[in-house]
Amino acid sequence: MRCIIILFVLLLFPFRAMAEDNILTLDEAIAEVAGANPDIRASYYQTEAAKARIPQAKALDDPMVGVEFYNVPIDTADVTKSDDIDYSIEQKIPFPGKRYVRGKVARFDAAAVAEESRGRVWDVILDLKKTYYDVYRIERQLAVNRENQGLVRQFLGSTKTWYATGQTTADAPLKAQVELSNLKNQEILLNQERTTHLSHLSAILNRPSHEEIHISNRIQWPKLTASLEQIRAMAGETRPELQALGEMQKRDKAKVTSAKQSLIPDFTFGFVYKQRPGNRQDVWAGSAAMNLPIFFWGKNRAEIQEAKASLKATEAMQQSMQLHTHHDIDGAYSAFKAAQKLVSSYQGGILPQAKTTLDAAREAYASRKVDFLTLIDAARTYKDLQMSFYETQATVGTTFAELERLVGTDLSQNKKGVIYEE
Repeated sequence: MRCIIILFVLLLFPFRAMAEDNILTLDEAIAEVAGANPDIRASYYQTEAAKARIPQAKALDDPMVGVEFYNVPIDTADVTKSDDIDYSIEQKIPFPGKRYVRGKVARFDAAAVAEESRGRVWDVILDLKKTYYDVYRIERQLAVNRENQGLVRQFLGSTKTWYATGQTTADAPLKAQVELSNLKNQEILLNQERTTHLSHLSAILNRPSHEEIHISNRIQWPKLTASLEQIRAMAGETRPELQALGEMQKRDKAKVTSAKQSLIPDFTFGFVYKQRPGNRQDVWAGSAAMNLPIFFWGKNRAEIQEAKASLKATEAMQQSMQLHTHHDIDGAYSAFKAAQKLVSSYQGGILPQAKTTLDAAREAYASRKVDFLTLIDAARTYKDLQMSFYETQATVGTTFAELERLVGTDLSQNKKGVIYEE
């Protein structure tokens, strides 16, 4: 069973990078979760249970076997003194076609359960990816925070020296100390958030909570080249919820047919072997009977109405899911494109300009052309932009993962033109 699940997920998410020592890549995490996550295992067993109901639905009722002791004298309990002993067997045979329709109902129901289970697998994958990207973001932000702490410590040391020699005012060391305290407080909050996300990642992977997880600091970020219309079309073909409702619609149509078949009688055939004591010859008897659905106005008609109402409800749910799918895809697609543009903007202009501004402020402060507050503001601005950059970068991965969840397939491997780039 575990091998089947791992194969399923590996087909969706083939490895795109070799593992580094003690580093958990996203591809490795996806492969690991396939065999370790309890929710995925539960989804597999639910699918298997639904499939096992198909032969049950098509099966004949159990035959009835019996024995009857005929005319046993009232003054004895010896059944051998009966006039004869009847051995009987009866079998109910549904009208031709009924078992086939019942099998269709169970088969479509099993297909719907399988799609719902596939959706739960995608839920786990989405949760895993979002958590992984959150850990990546926080670790990059922690690196920025610690780098800025080192920078502010340098500022603090220089301001103390200059203050001692009368080259700066008394508030400069104080401002540097306040900025350093703010960075330390931010580090505490980031570490707490990192611990929370790592704990959640361990739970998804079904690892012990005390086991340390190290993730890669280089991630392949997705680049989406499929159009919005293409993604919508893919979702109509592969989204688990839509596919499940499609199977449920087929199931409910078969249920309507089955309900109508309840107006057709079934047959019961029997055979009796009569063992007759004494010198009398044994004999046999056969029987045939059928039920008469004469109370159809209160029972069968209501069953048909129920089946038709269920079908209409499923069709309405399917239309609603299609509308919500398009709406959700539009939102995720727009968010992904916006985040991707922001990342390019950060990399192409904002961060280099902020770094240049910080370097210029350091030189200007060293030559006494600007005050210390200007230097601190430049350092803080660069730090905040780096923080926002990593948050936006994680949003690129998260929104792409949400699109994959809505579509129900690995977009990075889809032939419609979605690729990964460094």
